[in-house]
Amino acid sequence: MTRPGFSLFECLLALALTLFISVAGFEFFGLARKTFFRLKDREEAAQAALAALDKVRIDLLHAGRGLAAESARGLIEPVQAEEERLRTTCLERVLVLAAAAAPGATRVILASSAGVARGQDICLSEGVLGETRTVVAVEPGAVVLEAPLENGYSSEGTRVSLLERVTYSLEAPARVLRRRVNAASAQPLLDNAAAADWGLDAETGLVRVRLELGLEGAPAYGTTVFLKNLALAKK
Repeated sequence: MTRPGFSLFECLLALALTLFISVAGFEFFGLARKTFFRLKDREEAAQAALAALDKVRIDLLHAGRGLAAESARGLIEPVQAEEERLRTTCLERVLVLAAAAAPGATRVILASSAGVARGQDICLSEGVLGETRTVVAVEPGAVVLEAPLENGYSSEGTRVSLLERVTYSLEAPARVLRRRVNAASAQPLLDNAAAADWGLDAETGLVRVRLELGLEGAPAYGTTVFLKNLALAKK
């Protein structure tokens, strides 16, 4: 009489099939896990790139704000798009000249120097005269300039504009896009940035910005901004 059960061959075959299915399942799980994290990293990188572009777009829209007269006279450039950097300039606030500034002077007397920082630029303009200088020291009620003034300015008719300059640059070895305000330290804006390109069409007033991420299969992200303040200064 034959006993019920499995033969040795059947047991080995079942064991082999179980092992094969288990290995295939683990490989599928590992592949799915890698795919999930790759897509997750790509999605997070895309969101970071879009956020960085939005920040650039806002700064470009602010470029030239409050500086229509200075822009029209060529005293400041609202946007400078160079190979290694993108810079925007707008008005932070207007300062009050408390005493006349003579030609060759490096110390300018103000009604208040509160809020002015070392490394910031100021633009002085009166009539057809005007120039931009960098502040190298701040004193109570005065600022010291890096270079002497070429012209003299009266306390009544002079406009003193404190400028806000925002600079974007790509730190290529580290693949980090950085943003710096005035002379402060540059802050990281976008990690894993493989390339950052920008260009200004002075005739149309359009700035094109393009960012590339260092992720396989990731698309390039770009935006085009119309410099409304620059267009208003030309009218």
